[in-house]
Amino acid sequence: MPRPRIPAGELGKVTITPLASGRFRGRASTRDDSGRPHRLIATAATEDAVRAELRRQAGVLSTGGESGLAPSSTLADAVAAWLQQILTRAKAGSLEFSTYERYETTARMLLVPRCGEVRLEQLTVGRCDRILQRILEEESVSAARRARAVLSLVCGYAVRDDAMPRNPIRDVQRLPMTPKKESVLTPVQVSGIRELMGQWRMGADGPRPNYRALIDGMDIMLGTSMRIGECLGLRRCDVDITSNPPTVLVSGTIVSTRAQGTHRKGAPKRSRQRRTIVLPSITADAIRRRLALAPTGHEAYLFPTKTGRPMSVSNYERLLRRFVEDERRGLAACGVDIDEYSTHLYRRTAATLVERAAGITLASRLLGHASEQVTRASYVVSAERVDPATADILDRVLRLN
Repeated sequence: MPRPRIPAGELGKVTITPLASGRFRGRASTRDDSGRPHRLIATAATEDAVRAELRRQAGVLSTGGESGLAPSSTLADAVAAWLQQILTRAKAGSLEFSTYERYETTARMLLVPRCGEVRLEQLTVGRCDRILQRILEEESVSAARRARAVLSLVCGYAVRDDAMPRNPIRDVQRLPMTPKKESVLTPVQVSGIRELMGQWRMGADGPRPNYRALIDGMDIMLGTSMRIGECLGLRRCDVDITSNPPTVLVSGTIVSTRAQGTHRKGAPKRSRQRRTIVLPSITADAIRRRLALAPTGHEAYLFPTKTGRPMSVSNYERLLRRFVEDERRGLAACGVDIDEYSTHLYRRTAATLVERAAGITLASRLLGHASEQVTRASYVVSAERVDPATADILDRVLRLN
């Protein structure tokens, strides 16, 4: 009877011999994916180390060989291996470092402390569902949704590494959506907020030099529906005040990562969201004020720090939170929903006003969305009062002759 053929990626008979130095040398045979035989040799301090090295060499020769993960590996092992792959992609430029850091934080803070020691073979649909439901109860809807996304990516990596037969996250029950924020600003409220910001400039500790950035940032975001990072990323070369009408090019955004610090990314949140916006007068006036304060230079930032670097999103939002805390009474008197007051409120207000006046298509283009469904679901606040034109239409259709 002929000797059984060695499958690709697997080891044949392993022969280990001791050496005079006290180490061990092992020999074995394997085949690559084409069926070609290979002789493997490994030397190590122990027999187990020799066998592990021979298995590693066999795995290199075959895509079906020994993988990094196994069904007995823990979720923490899978997270570490997956994050290493994601980090490699970030260093190669195919993934943003900010995305890698969000994944890493979610895995480190939400997943590993709760289920890091669970073996991959124990990650059933039911167990994954219970893990996510616990995070939903202990944390928040957004935390549970982030955990679900990262856990799905980790399990997908394990499936591709032959450590799991399928991704169990695909069959867990759907998590609730984050409650949609419904508040928008009225023109009267915007005027009241601008007045409060002007009064806030004189604090108990002296004048606040950055108060002007709050007013100008609000006017720019209300008039363009930019994100805060896109607003802070504006440079002299991005604006054209001399044209009729004046315009601004949204071509980048400010991001901050541990690896790269605060810097300008040369594209908006999505590269396809690069767009040129015609400015309303209130926004053009704000940009003229920023140009007067900005350093000289073609690429000088309109919201610079003292060193000419771009202002970070966290610093601007910290300044806004301080204003909101100091002026809570005045904001409440203006009818502003303080719990929903953030820079995102400006973007939502602009989208809602444009949609009510000109329709969802124009609002979606202003925001830079590829889908009107995203604009409708996350930004536009529907009016409570239905257009009275519906009554006229139904009257004409239903009127009896």
